[in-house]
Amino acid sequence: MRTTVPVLVGVDQGPEFRAVVDAIAELVSPEGRWVQALLDDRPDFSLRLDLVRLAVLVALERRAESLRVLPVTACHWNRIGTEWLVSRVAPAQGFTFADGAEQPRERTVVLSDNGDGSVRVAVGDVWVDVTVPSEQECLRLLGSGARGTALRFPVFPSSGPSLVARGDGPDELVLWRCGTPTARFRLPGPVLAAIYVSGSTTEQLISLIEVDGELLVHVEGHQVTFLRKLRVPIDFSVADEAEHDLSPLYLDMDEFWKFGVYFRRAGEWWNLRCHGVEVSLRRSTAVVHEPGRSPGHTTIDGAGKVLFGPRFWHAAPQGSTWRVWGPGGADEVIPVPPGETVLSLTEIGDGHALLTREGDTVRARTAEGGRTVVEFDGPVLIHHELPWIAVQRSAHLVEVLDVATGAVLHRVDTLPHML
Repeated sequence: MRTTVPVLVGVDQGPEFRAVVDAIAELVSPEGRWVQALLDDRPDFSLRLDLVRLAVLVALERRAESLRVLPVTACHWNRIGTEWLVSRVAPAQGFTFADGAEQPRERTVVLSDNGDGSVRVAVGDVWVDVTVPSEQECLRLLGSGARGTALRFPVFPSSGPSLVARGDGPDELVLWRCGTPTARFRLPGPVLAAIYVSGSTTEQLISLIEVDGELLVHVEGHQVTFLRKLRVPIDFSVADEAEHDLSPLYLDMDEFWKFGVYFRRAGEWWNLRCHGVEVSLRRSTAVVHEPGRSPGHTTIDGAGKVLFGPRFWHAAPQGSTWRVWGPGGADEVIPVPPGETVLSLTEIGDGHALLTREGDTVRARTAEGGRTVVEFDGPVLIHHELPWIAVQRSAHLVEVLDVATGAVLHRVDTLPHML
């Protein structure tokens, strides 16, 4: 039984794309029920390579019960043996896991543009050339999942490589996952909050919706039956809330008999919780609410005086500087000039950086100094685990930027002119 939301949701890329997938499927033979596809996270690659990379993911998915897709920057574990690296750089840059093990060539897919309208797909010493359409047609195919749908109130809802936004209506969500086209979902009722959960064995789009005057949890993908207990009557309209915000939905899964979710409504955080047979909806007493590293947990803090960063690192003000500390490394001290507001703690390479904002300028500050990431006069989305921020350029375009360089890594694009 498949336990993930498919790579392609609600779209048919046509017979030519399926032929490319068939050819690639002869090269890739993933072993095990759960497969992880690791993608390079680099800017400015051709759309042809992006489309063929998508075909590789679909080919891997054919043989796996669960396929998890994530950039190499999000892989911090010891080698399992079921990972596949998909590289758009030839020769592929090697990848080393947390335990020092190297990704083997026999599970590394290397893509290279032949310059004649075809792309070479190589695994070890075996390769196949596949014919791909024009860049314009590749753009259409890569964005066909939610073309023409507005992206309203986008959020990075979890520690995984995904973005969720409202669609045109109060009951619509648009989901973007790294390496895959956007997907549009119409749910059984208007949506208040949402999260896309990406784990080693399951992936789910979980939302908090209103149905018949009740607030309840809805799941797309692998069904978690006990979440159905989370439902309470409400005296407000979620459809009205949908005009102002989309809250991230943070999971709080302590035990099978004690669990809940956190969400934001009208500027306040709430906790919908089941304890035994009692289901309650109460205001949260915490100041900070962020997604935990594991999908079923929320990072909360009652004082709000400490920043939580990737991989259990923290930061706190110390006079005119900020102290950064965490497991397995020396403390760092990062100066922050007056007038700059610290937004979050993130990583750049092997070190850490504070994201700050002064007016329209967002900077990454390290112990050595600072550099501008982006100049933008609107809201900036902060990813809580990956070195990403995002800005919304138009109603149909969100750009995901690299904190270290400011380069555009991903374009979440539903522009209607491609219809």
